Amino acid sequence: MSTLRKFATPLTIATFTIVGVTGVLWYFHFITSAGRWMHEIIGLAMMIVVGLHVVLNWRAFKTYFKRPLAIGIIVLGGVLTVGAYLVPDQTQARGGPPQFAAFSKFADESLTTLGPIFDTTGEILVTRLEDAGYSGASTESTIADLAGDNVRAQMQAFSVLAADGASLGGQGQGAAARN
Repeated sequence: MSTLRKFATPLTIATFTIVGVTGVLWYFHFITSAGRWMHEIIGLAMMIVVGLHVVLNWRAFKTYFKRPLAIGIIVLGGVLTVGAYLVPDQTQARGGPPQFAAFSKFADESLTTLGPIFDTTGEILVTRLEDAGYSGASTESTIADLAGDNVRAQMQAFSVLAADGASLGGQGQGAAARN
């Protein structure tokens, strides 16, 4: 018996046990960072170990391709795996994290409308944006107009709006500066 053959099946059993147990615990939301790491890294190692196991047991493995039920199960596994990545992710379809949903709603509002949210006026928001390098801002501009559709760029523009205005010669004073 070759050295590799001595280790192939025990390694397959060990990696399957680790990935299986940590996967079940993860499913029931009882996972630690070490358990998550083990699941992911040992899962990758398991792919190599299973590959070695198949190579070492190729003659026996080939017999499964002669049985219709075995072929059906193998094909079903492949279809389910590929299908899991073809179906749209429902969390993305709903807009993703709630803070991004809020940003996307506010990005289409005029600076005049956003003024009270930032405890100031639309004119002061225009000044903040112009001082930060956003050209062409007016009280009727929206963050989407100024920053485009990129959420990260919109968030940066919102950060400019949230500045308390202390560095603007007292032109804008938000709640943080008054308190």
